[in-house]
Amino acid sequence: MPESPAQASPPPQRTVAVILAAGQGRRMGAPQNKVFLTIAGKPLLAHTLAAFDRAAEVTDLLLVAHPDELDLARRIAAEHGIRKPLTLAAGGATRHQSEQNALDALRPDIVAGRVAVVLIHDAARPLVPAADIDALARAARLHGGALLATPLAPDEVAVQLDPDGSVASTPLDPTALWRAQTPQAFIADELLRAYDLARRDGFEGTDTAASYERLGHPVHVVPGSPANLKVTTPDDLLRAAAFLTPERPQ
Repeated sequence: MPESPAQASPPPQRTVAVILAAGQGRRMGAPQNKVFLTIAGKPLLAHTLAAFDRAAEVTDLLLVAHPDELDLARRIAAEHGIRKPLTLAAGGATRHQSEQNALDALRPDIVAGRVAVVLIHDAARPLVPAADIDALARAARLHGGALLATPLAPDEVAVQLDPDGSVASTPLDPTALWRAQTPQAFIADELLRAYDLARRDGFEGTDTAASYERLGHPVHVVPGSPANLKVTTPDDLLRAAAFLTPERPQ
């Protein structure tokens, strides 16, 4: 006997990875958006998308690109065999505005309960391991919000500066200091609420977690990989290429 509507199982909730690729990366000094530069024979963006395509916990991709680069970004995804459902959204003038545009695009599905978790990732981090993405998504479902980070090395010294540039406090305990990475992952409806409040208040955070934390929520840290570097300068391109050994999936 067919199930009645009341007996039917609800559709599975999705985990959407938002890839931010709208920034132009002027510190690279290249004539084009750095995410279209080539590393190990592929556009940087193709490596980034492939990492999330491999991640078992991610069901869908939302790629945020500059309005003039949407067609190029879509073509790169198609040419490099991205298999998961992928949609595109136009980016804003700032990172925060691009995140807001992504959440506005996802709003109907978040409100309807079809999207459970949203991950936000800088496209300029092409080497994030799929296993770290999966661990982060699981942590977000458990804790509400989570981000990847790496600790300072034991031999690194961090100091706090006064406004005049002099040292205010040294040394700070390196075991308590971590470098935040992306992706950062959050329960979808709370992240949407955080960005709606940020828009109302005129607040723009330096990263996704800053807006989420304004709700009073803690953010859990998931240890990340040193390979998950952000490509900002020409030297970073060389470092990223060095990580792409024949043994590493591409």
